Formats: sequence, structure tokens, C-alpha cells
Amino acid sequence: MGRKVENLATRFDRLVDRTGEHHLWLGSRNSDRGTGRIKVGNTVATAHRVAWELAHGPLSPKQRVVTCPLSPACVRIDHLSVEGAPADSPPSRGRARKGAGSMRIVRPGTWELRVTIGRWDDGRPRSLTRTITAKSESAAAALLGEFVDEMTGSHLPETQDLRDLTVDQAVDRFLDEYLAVEKGRAEKTINDYRYIHERWFSPTIGAQQVKRIESATMDRLFGTMRRAGLSASRLNQAKSLYAPFFRWAKRRGMTTRNPMAEFQLPTSTYRSEERTPPEVEELSILLSTAVEVTPDIAPLLVLGAVTGIRRGELVAIPVSAVAWRKNQITIASAVTSSGKIKTTKTRRSRTFHIDSETTAMLKRHYNQMKEGAAAAGVELAADSFLFSLTQDCSTPMPPDYLTKRVAVLKGYLGIEDKDPDVVVLEDEALRLRRSTPPARPAGKTGPLPGGGLSYREIGAALGRSERWASLAVAAAERREHSQTSGHGDLDFDGSILALRKFTSSELLDAGFNVSVVAQRQGHGPQVLTRHYSKSRASSDKRAAEHLGRVVHGKGQ
Repeated sequence: MGRKVENLATRFDRLVDRTGEHHLWLGSRNSDRGTGRIKVGNTVATAHRVAWELAHGPLSPKQRVVTCPLSPACVRIDHLSVEGAPADSPPSRGRARKGAGSMRIVRPGTWELRVTIGRWDDGRPRSLTRTITAKSESAAAALLGEFVDEMTGSHLPETQDLRDLTVDQAVDRFLDEYLAVEKGRAEKTINDYRYIHERWFSPTIGAQQVKRIESATMDRLFGTMRRAGLSASRLNQAKSLYAPFFRWAKRRGMTTRNPMAEFQLPTSTYRSEERTPPEVEELSILLSTAVEVTPDIAPLLVLGAVTGIRRGELVAIPVSAVAWRKNQITIASAVTSSGKIKTTKTRRSRTFHIDSETTAMLKRHYNQMKEGAAAAGVELAADSFLFSLTQDCSTPMPPDYLTKRVAVLKGYLGIEDKDPDVVVLEDEALRLRRSTPPARPAGKTGPLPGGGLSYREIGAALGRSERWASLAVAAAERREHSQTSGHGDLDFDGSILALRKFTSSELLDAGFNVSVVAQRQGHGPQVLTRHYSKSRASSDKRAAEHLGRVVHGKGQ
């Protein structure tokens, strides 16, 4: 391994004897004058000048450090003095105060300012730049003076590597080192932030240095998100990433200013088309269809409907969490999309009752698990999971698998939440698949073509992949089946979150205490009333009938 390179200050101090009145230089000396010498970068500087600059900052070329009159090898600061043009002398054309900064015109009205303060670890001058707009040279010089004052009182980076980090590199550090380790943020939150950066910001500013990002650039990128129709919550999520990111970057010297300091979110053009929670009749159709189409997740959906448990919590339930005789279940953990087991969203466990029929269903499911393991010649794990894809049930079912199976169920029922353009494209893929097959070339043997075009040909015709074509045809066939099976007029959300909303709405409509419902759901009453008490058509009708009886005096 190579020898660790010392920074200039450490290397300098190692060569100074500070035990006496004079701080004597122990390194190389000028044989004629007796003054010390030290290599700084690719040049050799006098030790007394380096001592002064380490203590007070860089000097202009016209300034000279006068050695100690009693000992030329002394580098004690209060034994040294400076002669020459002072650092705060009036700037010459195109220059700021000597030894402080300079400016150059980039194009009419735009100037690049440069300030030099101290030195990097390798001894080279530490320069910082900023691009500004100014109508005249005098206005630019005034801004340069402000820049010098600002940098003099700012926390500056210790190394050039830190100063020159790109936005992509800095965001990775911010997410992995600061939010994940220091702040302990949930993995899902980190992944959501990473997706937003990679999708909306990295293509434009990812390769740029953090210090180069300006407020106008961030405004423009947020405007792009707005024009794309993203919701206010997604815009707020992006702001929640970059506002603390730039504060963090400024504290560490990656940038000298925060482009999000006075940022205002643009108004979102998104209009929510959120569906209300399913009615009891719609839920019955969903669950009964699941038994036929996706039997592997049917018990999960039933449990979700009667408890309102979150997706990650549903798949993380161990068998030991079910108190069979008491008809109780304990929720103490959740599974992330990457398969990691963590605490619940509120970092607290909760125990609540379930009905006896649901307990019996879970017991039957558990017995089927044991029978399946025995048939495979294995035993269930010591604390097996209630829902698993492994024979011994030692690992929980991946949350993404549950989501994909629910998507199959929703497609079968014709309630997929898809963009209309995607639906049109999938229907076209099905039409191409069913078109008249081409005539077989003369002399060619083998089975007849299964459709008008192969999946590869369909993908090429629609500008998509072969796999997309096969999935698109299957999705279009499911929608077609839903129309012929009587499910074509269904319009409700069949997601796991919809089951959670169904539970909350049903209990609230039935008059149960808000605190009781919130405790079962695993959050506070305020969150419950804000997010999960969506009005359903049946509730609205009951409200209308009640008001009618009161106003018209019926039933009194």
C-alpha cells in the first residue's frame, strides 16, 4: 500500500520545533539566508510565507513576509510581518481586492467571479467560482466584493473532491449516509427519493457539480414535473428531497448557496381521479373471484378486508402472531419491497381481535401449509410465516408478488387502473395477434402460425418489446373476458390500499369510535379522518334518507 499523503498543515507542523521562544524550522533551509523551505504542490515556497498563509490566508504576489529579525528559521506568526500592497487595496480593472478574488466577462451581461481563500490539503490555492449577471463592470465588482465577504464567513470544503462532487454523487451520499444512517429514514422513503431524482432531475443536472446549480434550474425542473401532470403530493415529495439536500450540501462546503432557499412550489395541474372504497357487494365480487382466479392470495385479501392491515404488514405475519383461542392477531413488523423485515410504519406493534370465521380460515390455511411442506418432505420453520412462497415458509411472501397477483385479479375483473392510451395499445396488440395468419411459404413444414403476428412482430410493429406484446395481449384478453362475464360495469379499486380504506369506511359508517378504528389501522385519528374516511355512495344515500326523514317529519 502507498504511504498516506499528509495535508500541508500536518506536514508543516511536523517540521516545526515549538519548544522555545522561536518556533524553528527543522526541514530544508536556504544555505545563504537560513530561511526554511517546503514544497507546495509543484513549487518550493519559503517556510515563513507558508506559515503566514496557513494562519491568515493567501497573500498577493506583491506582498512579502518579513522573517524574524533574530532567527531567519523562525516561523512563529507573531515574529513575522508583511510588506507590500495590502490585500484590501482598490481593485484594478477586472480584479477584486488583491489576494481575494477576480472576475472575467463570460458574455455580455454575464460574469464569472473567482475567490481564493486558503489552500487545499495538497497546498494549492483554494479557489471558488460563481457565475452572476450584471449590467456593468462596476455592478459585477460590487457583487464580487459581496462574494468575497460571503466566502470569508462560510464553511468551505476541505478537499477539492468534496467541492467538485456532481449532483448524482452528492445525492447518493445524502440518501445513503445522511438520511439512511444518520436520520434512520425508512428504506421505502429512500427508494422513493432515489426514483424521483433519477426520473426527473438526474438526466438534466446529475452530471453537473452541486456548486453550479442555480435557483432558475430547479424552478425549471419543477415546472417540467408540473407540466407532466404530476400530483401536488409528488411535487411536495421532490421538494422534501432537495430542500434538505442543498442545506446539507452547503454545510459540507459542496456549494456556497442554497438554490432552494426561497423556492415556491408550482401549482399542480393534476386532478385526482381516486376511486372511493368498494361497497360490500363489490368487495364480495372481488373476494369470490380471487378464490377462482388467484387462490394463492385469496386468504391474504380476506384478512386485509377484515383488518385493514398494510401490504407490507400482511405478508410479514408469523404464525406465532395469531392467538388462535383468543381470536387475536399481533402486527409487529413489515416487509419492504427488497424483502427486508423491519418494524411497522409507526415503529410500534398493535394487537386486536379478529372474528372467529377469519380465525378458522387462517387455521385452514396454516394446515394446508403444513400438508404442503410434508408432501415436499420438509418441516415448517420454527417460526414460519403465515404467507410464504417457500416450502418451509421460512421467508415471507414478497410484497411485489402480492401486488402482481392483485393486478392479475383486477385485470380479470376489468378494473385495472390504466392510462387510456395504454389500453388502446393493448387492444391493438390483441387485434394484430388475431389477424388472419399469413400464408405458409411453399415447402415449409411445421405447425400453422398461432396468430396473425408473432409477439416479436407485434412488439416491433408497436415499438415495444416481445415480452410487452405477450403481456399486452393477455391483458386485453382479460378485459374482454370481464365484459362477457358480467363484470364490465364494475368501477372500484381492488388494491390492497382499497381494502384498507374499505375497513376504515365500513367501521366509521357503522358508528365505531374513531380511536378504535385508528388503533386497528395503526395510525392516529387525524390520519384516519384525512385519508381513509372517503364517502361511499351507500353512505351518501343513507345520509340523504336520514335528512329527508328529519326535514319532512317522516318516521316520527
